[in-house]
Amino acid sequence: MGSKILKIRVGDKHIGGDAPCFIVAEAGANHEGIFENAIELIDAAKETGADGIKFQHYMAGKLVAKEAKRYWRLAGDKEGFQFDPNIYNDDQKSTFEEIDGIPRDRDHELRTYGENNNIVVFSTPFDFESVDHLDALGSPMFKIASGDLTYHQLLEYTARKGKPIILSTGAANMDEIRAAMNVIRKTGNDQIILLHCTLAYPTPLANANLLMMKHLEKEFPGAAIGLSDHTPGWEADVAAAMLGAVMIEKHFTHTPGPAKGDDMVGHSPDHDIGIGRKRFTEMVNSIRENEKKKLSVRMGLPFNEAIQCIKAGDHPEVLRGGSEKCVDEAVELKARAQARRSVVTELSLTAGTVIRAKHLKRFSIKRPGTGIAPFDIEKIEGRIVKTDLEADTVLRWEHFS
Repeated sequence: MGSKILKIRVGDKHIGGDAPCFIVAEAGANHEGIFENAIELIDAAKETGADGIKFQHYMAGKLVAKEAKRYWRLAGDKEGFQFDPNIYNDDQKSTFEEIDGIPRDRDHELRTYGENNNIVVFSTPFDFESVDHLDALGSPMFKIASGDLTYHQLLEYTARKGKPIILSTGAANMDEIRAAMNVIRKTGNDQIILLHCTLAYPTPLANANLLMMKHLEKEFPGAAIGLSDHTPGWEADVAAAMLGAVMIEKHFTHTPGPAKGDDMVGHSPDHDIGIGRKRFTEMVNSIRENEKKKLSVRMGLPFNEAIQCIKAGDHPEVLRGGSEKCVDEAVELKARAQARRSVVTELSLTAGTVIRAKHLKRFSIKRPGTGIAPFDIEKIEGRIVKTDLEADTVLRWEHFS
């Protein structure tokens, strides 16, 4: 993409600058809550040539309110990878409660195992406790999910750990991205890797909008820009690396045990949007082969030539879009509403209650994002509750006078 890019050191590896594209196998919760599966995922990711593997740390009760609906496709929802907003109707909480993570007292073993096998093991924390837990383990960096881009309190808390922050931008407009970047930078942490992302599970190739990476580079000069990808194949990832992405994050699945198949069906929603070992290896090899041939903007290939190479390929549609970042209404509206956070009651409130500072401390920040935004929580103080509210209610301005 062109300008001098921030170079970040993570263990023995580098991200950005003149370093090769850092490729992350996004395993999410595909370990199914089983430690041995997580070890096998690390082994499989290492075999593909991935530089890192990422898991997720959350507690269902802290992440989602009862009214949050899922916004991703599960196996059996629909044949093929056709986006259909009408199929996303089940609640999120039941899904996350099925897989509430592997035992946390074994997380240090995963990190050590990764270090011993020269692959970076890290995670996405979804709450303050998970940030502290991962930091205490010596996690080399943190990933912030697209849905938490407007959860400024979590951004600030995580950034203050002083470690690199990977920030996905799915379903966000440019004003929201600027605000998130400002929150992080005000902590003094400028180690930010900004990932373009279309927040749809899966993302049709025509909605990949890879040219958005160029706009992010212009808006944030010198920032490390990459891609968090949810398309079904790996064509968009190879194209993004050619355009100069410093990092590619791709969902990765693996069949545990003796049957080393390409894909796996399980409770985790991440299985269905991931690619398996065979295709992930093909993706890594293709990116590395292009790097050897200097077919990357970061390795001297003129940007316009990279565009022409992609247009001449089998999937030029990944270049559609490219305008100033806006929500892709065709595929992102559901996720924007359901993956983001709102202020939620932990305890019931009676009509006539005047909200004081003590009440604010008892509120939670949970999905969905259909209520009062996390960064507006202090504006609730002094307002009067109009009607009785149950615990775990997503707060909206109409609840107050």
